[in-house]
Amino acid sequence: MKFVTRTAGAVLAGLVAMVGVGQARAADITISGSTMLFPLEQVWSQAYMKSHPGTHISVASTGSGFGISNAANGNITIGASDAYLTRDLKKRYPSLVSIPVAFEDTQVIYNVPGIAKGTTLRMDGPTLARIFMGKIRFWDDKALRSLNPDVTFPHRRIKVIHRADASGTTFVFTDYLAQTSKEWNEEIGRDLSPAWPVGSGYNGSDAVVAAVLATPGAIGYVGLGWINEYHLDSMALKNRDGYFVKGTVKTIQAAGKAALHDPSFPDDFNRSIVWKLHGKDVYPDANFEFWMVSTSLPGSTMNDVKKLVMWALTKGQVEKYTVKTGFSPLPFAPLKPRLNKILNHILPGNTVDIESGG
Repeated sequence: MKFVTRTAGAVLAGLVAMVGVGQARAADITISGSTMLFPLEQVWSQAYMKSHPGTHISVASTGSGFGISNAANGNITIGASDAYLTRDLKKRYPSLVSIPVAFEDTQVIYNVPGIAKGTTLRMDGPTLARIFMGKIRFWDDKALRSLNPDVTFPHRRIKVIHRADASGTTFVFTDYLAQTSKEWNEEIGRDLSPAWPVGSGYNGSDAVVAAVLATPGAIGYVGLGWINEYHLDSMALKNRDGYFVKGTVKTIQAAGKAALHDPSFPDDFNRSIVWKLHGKDVYPDANFEFWMVSTSLPGSTMNDVKKLVMWALTKGQVEKYTVKTGFSPLPFAPLKPRLNKILNHILPGNTVDIESGG
């Protein structure tokens, strides 16, 4: 592959040229999967259809597991996922390619009577794991009091709320638990749909939010977009360098930028960034959000997908779409070299030079 130094505008122009601007036929694209990514996809689809007459995009919130499997089997055009393609997933779905489209996170929410609204509780991985394993059962447990010496906890039973469906949000959440708690890693591990030891399961992030709000003593997990939408309190999680960090657009982006500037980070993005990154402001349970595309799509459909992907990664990254819905935009410059390879891979046989940014 030939790389030529050009401006960012030339990069976009070259990539748009690859996907066939000026096609007169109608385009019909279906996106389904991640409940976390759903709010951003909704605003993206409306904006894209408005500027691209003749294109119809339907978006559904069905869970990352559904998105991955149905993109692979051809039932949908794009599968939305909070989870990257692990070795096992790549083996199961060899046609899939993962394209990063935004930064998000998984955060811990709670409903503890007697604790004032706006209080930020501090939490570390081993303690959180023991809560979700049912081994810490009350809010005034000494482990919680030790992490939060200025907070007076009630003697109230903890009610664990988790996802019941195959979920990328769960994948990212259990990734943090597995990497910080030997106990969790050995007994349960990271999974889209783990064997939960305790708690009540709900389908979708909206149902998790509703359950936590309706259940005194509850604890659950969702992404930043849901926290902003419902004005929820969330915990500050302990990161690798020992800092307790809340999930915000700034701290999510700090994690993503650290990954993109790491020369060892893989070009196909098939490695977790949860917990592994250093920095005072790095949120430890941040992740890339992905669109999963099968290389088996028909050529004309792949052209439509590439146009949409390039729009999402450029015009779609502005704050009125990303930040407004609880996402951190991707920094395009450090992403370009890896993105070029990904886009060439999903449209085999492309002979057009891909320019690196200047």
